[in-house]
Amino acid sequence: MKYTIIFIFALVLSLGFAWIIRAEDEQGESKAALALKNRATAPKDSDMDKAVSIDSMLQAKKESDLAQTKAAKVDAFVVQVEREDDGDYHLALASAEHEPNSTKWVIAEVTPGWQKKDKSLSGPQLKELYGKKVEVSGWLYYEPEENQPDPRGTRWEIHPVTSIVTK
Repeated sequence: MKYTIIFIFALVLSLGFAWIIRAEDEQGESKAALALKNRATAPKDSDMDKAVSIDSMLQAKKESDLAQTKAAKVDAFVVQVEREDDGDYHLALASAEHEPNSTKWVIAEVTPGWQKKDKSLSGPQLKELYGKKVEVSGWLYYEPEENQPDPRGTRWEIHPVTSIVTK
């Protein structure tokens, strides 16, 4: 009886750990990463890394190449707009209009929080940006998951996007 109780306790404990690990894997990101992705304040001018552009983001391959504590303002063409299952809108940005090569794309994500905060960042308005030149502002974020379903040229993103201005 004593060994049965120990066995059941060990089984429940191991299943609990497996569930926690699986839940973290499904989310794909730590609490710290989620906090970065869901920043609710717009960057100030002093937060901007003025050296960042679409081209410099594409050259940044490692997490240490840019700083997630900084923000960026980039000019680019919107070559794709997609709504993700989590409610984020992914905008694929490129230096060239209608760029077909996805290795030259940078992802910018508009979170549901920013969609509610600013009507110009809501789904219908974002879909109208396809093919247009824009200035996108927001926080720099290094996507921790190497294998992403959407095409991109770098794991560096603008996430969350806090402002988009049509050029």
